[in-house]
Amino acid sequence: MDVTFEPSAARGAALDRRMRARLADSLDYVFAQLGEDLGIDSGTAARTTESIRNQPQSPHRFGAYYDLVLTVDDEDLDEARRLARELIALEPAAGLRIASIEERPEEQVERERRLFLSDPAMAAQPDAELLESTHKRIADAFDLLERGFPEMAAEIRALLREIVIAAGPTEPNVMTFDGSSAYMLWGATLLNARGQTNVLDTAQALAHESGHNLLFGYCANGPLIENEDDELFESPLRIDPRPMDGIVHATYVIARMHQTVERLLASGVLTPEQTEAALADLDLHSRKFAEGDGVIRGGGRLTPLGEEIIASARDHMQSAPTAHPQPAIPA
Repeated sequence: MDVTFEPSAARGAALDRRMRARLADSLDYVFAQLGEDLGIDSGTAARTTESIRNQPQSPHRFGAYYDLVLTVDDEDLDEARRLARELIALEPAAGLRIASIEERPEEQVERERRLFLSDPAMAAQPDAELLESTHKRIADAFDLLERGFPEMAAEIRALLREIVIAAGPTEPNVMTFDGSSAYMLWGATLLNARGQTNVLDTAQALAHESGHNLLFGYCANGPLIENEDDELFESPLRIDPRPMDGIVHATYVIARMHQTVERLLASGVLTPEQTEAALADLDLHSRKFAEGDGVIRGGGRLTPLGEEIIASARDHMQSAPTAHPQPAIPA
């Protein structure tokens, strides 16, 4: 699989096909072994896995599968049957769905809060005004990317099937989030409606969170690191110590945000106000990447795949121009 740092819709689609093929293969085995116990006949099982192989899928088909496997391990047959029915009933994804966290069945709301966040209570339903403004900001962010960095916009659309909007807490000194992605919800990402306040920030958030999904797709056949999960390190994006896998993810997506800002600047589509903010963001991303890369170099034990992926991000950061054109100020 090509791990060049340049975004590509073809690469995103290839990763999606590979993830779906792996899911279908796993379900073929589960249904062959447990279909009768789960109440799933062979014809229904075959039609389901054929659909998964041939069409983009709801992230909840992945999520329901992982929940099903864990439930089978716990020997909770009633819940396993319910999850099997949920998985079978889900329809293929038709394009990119953008919706608030509570615009879906209760079991999906619970799963998203549980898998996306360490504290499910952090994700509240946005009020109508906040939800409307966030929908518009996401649409404007895609428009900005399509005009200034169309390759990134195309890859994001190839990787993501759902953007879930929630409202993070506003209380002082309470943990919140800007966005989140989860391996077990392949193709989905959660955005905090209060986490970004302008279109440029939201464009970067889309590049950031889709980057996590990109890495999930890359490491489907093996990990990026050999460090143990209980080895914790200082993160460039979090105040709490993180496993090395989280450091690699954070460092990579910082470079992806840097690339997005750089290309938008070079394209000339940014307003003078956006340009000023973008230049500040480039400086921040450069410093944060250096912090994360220093942690990786100091304590990371990367697999060959992890080395190749981080090398691609380093190459981008090393080749980035040190100066950027300033827009003409209207007379």
